[in-house]
This record gives sequence, C-alpha cells and structure tokens, in this order.
Amino acid sequence: MVGMDVIKADVTPSVRRIGFIDLGSNSCRLCVVEYDEKGQMSVLSRVKSMVRLGEGAFVSKTLQSAAINRTIQCLQEFAEIGRSFGVEKIVAIGTAALRMAVNRQAFLDTVKEQTGISIEVISGEEEARLIRVGIFNTLPKTKKSYLFIDIGGGSTELSISDAKKIDCLESINVGCVMVSDAVKKCKDGRVPWSRFEQMMTLVETKVQHALEMFQKFDFSNAIASSGTALAIYRLAALEAEKQKKPLDRVIEGGVLPIKFVEVMAKKLASMPLSDRQKLSGLSEARAEVIVGGAAVLLALMRTFKLKYVLVTESNLQDGQRFDFQARHYPQQSHGGDLTRKQHVKLFAKRYHYENAHCRQVERLAKQLYKGALEVGLASEDERLVELLGYAARLHDVGIGIAYDDHYRHGAYLVRHSHLLGFTDVEIETMARLVYLHSRPSESLVDFLGSKRLSSNEKMAAMSLFMAEMLDKTHRSVVENVRWTKDNKRLKLEVRTSMKAEIEKAGTEKIQKHFKRFIGQSIRIEFVDEK
Repeated sequence: MVGMDVIKADVTPSVRRIGFIDLGSNSCRLCVVEYDEKGQMSVLSRVKSMVRLGEGAFVSKTLQSAAINRTIQCLQEFAEIGRSFGVEKIVAIGTAALRMAVNRQAFLDTVKEQTGISIEVISGEEEARLIRVGIFNTLPKTKKSYLFIDIGGGSTELSISDAKKIDCLESINVGCVMVSDAVKKCKDGRVPWSRFEQMMTLVETKVQHALEMFQKFDFSNAIASSGTALAIYRLAALEAEKQKKPLDRVIEGGVLPIKFVEVMAKKLASMPLSDRQKLSGLSEARAEVIVGGAAVLLALMRTFKLKYVLVTESNLQDGQRFDFQARHYPQQSHGGDLTRKQHVKLFAKRYHYENAHCRQVERLAKQLYKGALEVGLASEDERLVELLGYAARLHDVGIGIAYDDHYRHGAYLVRHSHLLGFTDVEIETMARLVYLHSRPSESLVDFLGSKRLSSNEKMAAMSLFMAEMLDKTHRSVVENVRWTKDNKRLKLEVRTSMKAEIEKAGTEKIQKHFKRFIGQSIRIEFVDEK
C-alpha cells in the first residue's frame, strides 16, 4: 500500500472533511478532501491498494475468500486513516466486481460490520458519468467534445460528451482482470500472441453493441484514464526515451500513439510474469493484469480507429469529490453537468409525467414526512427526503405501460433504470416508494429486494400515498398539511383553497392504511380557506 503517511489533525467547525473510497475490481482508492465554508476543496491524502477484489470472480460470479480478506484489511486501514484525518463521513462506492457477484450482499454486510464503512454499488453508466465529471473538472474550460475511455478491472466505461451534455455513455463488461482471467496463459505468465488476439477479440465482441451508437457522434480527441492507461503510458514513455523520441504532452494529458501501445503489448505479452514484476513503475499486482489491460486498450483504439489517446491522471475519485461539491456547494460547481433532478425529469418525460400533479405530490409528500418528524413518527434522514421527492416525480411513470397496476410497472421501470447520479441502493429505495404509493404494504415483489422496510421508509411511503390521495383530482387544491399531537392523539389538518370533496372522500382509506401500516390511529380535519 502506498501513501500511508498520515498525521493527526484537528478540524475546525467551518470546514468539512470527507473520505471518498472507490472500490474497483482491481484496486481500492481512498481520497481525503477538505471543503471550506464556501465549498472550495483541498485534497489532503490519496491512498491506493491493489486488492484485486475481482480475482477469479468473473468466471465463478463469486467473490473469492482471499480477495475478500485482502479487501477488508485494506478497508480497515482506510477507516483508520479517515479517523486520523477527522473525516465526518466516508462516501464509498463499489463497481464491476460487486455488480456481478452473487455473494455481494454478504460481503457488504461483513465490510459494514468489520470496518463501519457502508459501500454503495453504482451502475456502469453512473461510473462512466463520474469519470467524465472528474476529468472535465480538471480541464480548462473548453467547448470540445471527447471520447472518454476508462479501463477498470471488470468493466470499461465509455462516453462521448462535452462540458454541458452527454451524447452517449456505455459500460462494457471487459476489464484488465476479467480479460486476464478469461484466457489461459503459460505457466510462467507469458501470453502467446494468438491468445492475446483472443483477448482483443473478446473486447471487440463486447463493444459491438455500443459501436453503432457511438459512431453517430463526433469528438475531438480520446482521453484514457485509469491505472491501466497510466501504466502503459509510463512504460511507453521509457521506451520512447530509449529511442530518443520522447512522447508529447498536451493540456489534456500525455499523448500515447497506437504504435507504442502495439509495441508495449507485444513486449509485455512475451515476458514471464517474474520479469514484468521487475519493470520500473509497475507494481507486482498490476503486472499480473497489465497484458489484459493492454489488450483492452489496443482493441478499443483499433475499433474506434484512434491514432493516439491522451492519458490523464484524473479518475473516478475526482468525479466523486467534484460531484459532492456540486450537490453540497452548488456555488462552486463548474456547471454544465446534469443534476440528479434533471435526470429524473428526463426519465419521467420518457414515460408518463404530469408536471403540475407530480410537483404537488412531491410538495405534499415532503411536507407530510417533515411534519411527521415533529410528532415522533420518523427520524431525521435528509437523503430519504430527497429520494422521496424524486419518487414523487416518478410515481406515475408506470402509466406509460398501462394504468392498471401502474404502481408495479413504475417500480419495475425505476428499479431497472440506470438513473445517473444515484447509487444502486438509492434507485432501489425510489422504486420501493413508487411501488408503495398506491397501496402501502410490508409485502414487496422480488425485484425490490428482500430487505425489510425501515420505520423511516414506511413513513416516507405512507407520506407519498397520502400525498397522492390528497391530489386525487389533480387540481392542487390542498395548500398545506400540518401534523399535531394532543394527549398522544394524532391529527392531520388539511387546508384547501376550495372545496375538495373527492380528496375528503379518501379520508377513511388513508386512516385505514395508516393504522395498518404505521400502527397508529389518526384524525384528519379538512379546512376550506374559501
């Protein structure tokens, strides 16, 4: 492990220190960032460990014991570093290996128990978005469009975008670990060229389904990020120096021509593992998978007809820290990237979205949940309130399939979407709320997971159900709702701008579901302002 030197530091009340963890299939990274009161950030520490969590997992679809143990030990050390720096929280995400592992939840539970770190798994598309955010925010302002290539351990993320919009993005299931495991090597670790070509064929096959979409858009240059691209670039730079033809550098990064990628691929494939491990600048763990990584990079350069790629040191973790800044300190955001709210709106419009009704349901649902805090029906949970608002925006998307059972259709659409800006757990939470907005119940369908609803989630679901009932006519007649509690008796006061007989007719249904689902009786009183 590198970068382990840390110092004990006192944190003043005006700043926040956050630890960001990116747990990939090959490496695990920690970045400690300090945000001042205005949201300006300083990177205090970067730590990286080659845990190879995906070792053997892409064949068996199961995380292996040795890889699990290495990773947990690493995360324990990262947690200690976080404490040393006085971080207020650690934001941890997992990628390809965790997306496909059948024992994912058991691993996540063990990590939480042994380290205190909660890891949230993100989709390949969200991974591509964060990589793009990280790279664009470390570049000077530009109107150029780029093809971004990030070769991970178990997947490769591709996207074409400029600073303001994403034209297309895709995650393909090939990475340096996965490709290395897929092809048999010689006992000493050499890879015959015929087998190297098999590796490239695997990559070319996997990328075909996305190629037609990507060919519709133009880009000025291709930018490659990740440890694989950096390692090959550094090895190629040493080779170029020997030839007295040093590689160029431009503002986006180092220029890596395809002819040098071909040279390094042949050289690395022909070397025994023991020799690769002695190469300057290449760790022993990286040496085990660098041939597979070279196959991915070379195959993609040939597929996209790239004469060269620009190699950057920016990565997904830069995306994490800039994304956090954009959410919590929008005044510091460079702008241009789509927010969570905008992605939800785009998704809703694709299916069924009645703007006035959804905004009214969102307003009432949040008001109901926040009021529930004051009378002891729920506890503070800012993220859940945010997700409740998004679920309200999406609660009717299932009507785009069919009105009957639209709550089920809508939940399925949300759960199987790759909404950008959200983790897998957040998407599941929103899907659960969409499912329950029509009929609050402890019973959930299989695609919504087996985890029991928390008391806060139940109250959020009930708030969405009640908000929908209180805008039954889609006329936005309810202006305000207020919870009160007198002698342990709960009352909900509903103020309307005009007579609301249809909404009032739903009172008995709300009371019945509230008693059954939340376990308490409530009285509902309508007050007509007119």
